[in-house]
Amino acid sequence: MEQDAILKRGGLLVKELTEGMNHEGLDLQQVEERILRFVYELAAQMEQEVIAGLEEPTRENSVVVGDRVAVYAGKRNLRYRNRFGGTTVIPRRCYKYRDGSGGWSPLEEKLGLDRCLGYSPLMSYLLTSFGASEPYGRGAELLAEALGFPVSATAVQRNTEAVGEGLSENPYQQIESHRQQERCRLMVVEVDGTISAQIEEKQGVSGRESLKAPTEWKECNVAVIEKHFSGERPVERWTGGRYGKFCEFDPYVGRAGMAMGQHHAKRIAFIADGAQKNWELQKTNFPAATQILDFYHASEHLAAFCELLPEGKESARRYQRWRGMLLEGQAIQMIAELRRWAERTSDRSEAIKEIEYFKSNLPRMDYDRYRDEGLPLGSGLVEGSCKFLVGKRFKGNGMRWKRADNTRVLKARLAKINGTLQRHFAPRPQKWLSKSLAA
Repeated sequence: MEQDAILKRGGLLVKELTEGMNHEGLDLQQVEERILRFVYELAAQMEQEVIAGLEEPTRENSVVVGDRVAVYAGKRNLRYRNRFGGTTVIPRRCYKYRDGSGGWSPLEEKLGLDRCLGYSPLMSYLLTSFGASEPYGRGAELLAEALGFPVSATAVQRNTEAVGEGLSENPYQQIESHRQQERCRLMVVEVDGTISAQIEEKQGVSGRESLKAPTEWKECNVAVIEKHFSGERPVERWTGGRYGKFCEFDPYVGRAGMAMGQHHAKRIAFIADGAQKNWELQKTNFPAATQILDFYHASEHLAAFCELLPEGKESARRYQRWRGMLLEGQAIQMIAELRRWAERTSDRSEAIKEIEYFKSNLPRMDYDRYRDEGLPLGSGLVEGSCKFLVGKRFKGNGMRWKRADNTRVLKARLAKINGTLQRHFAPRPQKWLSKSLAA
């Protein structure tokens, strides 16, 4: 790249823009846009020159990649769109596997382009970030505004789903290994669930026809694990979520707890609503944890009981009294009073159901003790995560998802929220040997 030519072009542009602002009504925003286009053009050219100067990792005619033999199959151009809106072209050596399935490009692997979809790693990361955060059309608009050149909704969608498909759901691969050995004074585990609309999929029905299928509501189970440290060190948080059966979610959360270092936590608190499956998950994966029934769920059940009382101020007074008793650790006394008032309710059987809810969760309602020991009383963190993780992205007006696409975007969204998405684009070249050395 000729520096003199660049300086000359830059000087001419400065002169042109100065004249434009002085005499032609050019405003500062237009000036910045013109400068940005100039800078991007130079940057794209610089990237092309860098790529053109790269050396191939190998020039062997036959290599062993893992346990497969790859044979040189000629040079072909790889084209990708870079972060600056330009198109970079790479002539690279291509290999075909001798077993006939697929091929291999060592230079593509070296650059991390094998993990992208027609874009550079940084551009693919940006496309996926916006696609995981916003509806595809809106994400494309916002990204185009930020970058200064057009981006299609299709590019956002294809990259987000392709990247999501390649992300692992294994917490041991998602969570940095050093966290497993870090000690903390308190680990808080919260679980909850929410639902979103999916297209009912039937065998043999695909394409546009499948979009006419009825809607079915599928549960996404969500977990949040926080590590609290002594001193001023900030809290560390991991958010996880899965569509599918709860029996698959159970070990997923257990592995996440291990990866976050539960064996090095001085104390663990497990918070959930009254669903029995949540407490079975706790007993299996966090047996030493202090069980806490989410106070706000308990309050909702208390409100449901009070709605069965005769209308008027007495119902509201009863609710405030019993809620205060719950907070003060007087759950047994509260249950005794509920029993006496059950006869005055409009539906005694429903009232008894609510009383049984409190009885079955009695060991998890020592809220005065939890408060004194500095433990959280509610699962507001995971409930907020349900709304942010699932509600904000998957429950927009008219949104319906195919199960596979839903799962892919969820994985990309989790990686973005947990701060691990960019790691996906780091190059991971496979180990290879020349055929002669392998023999």
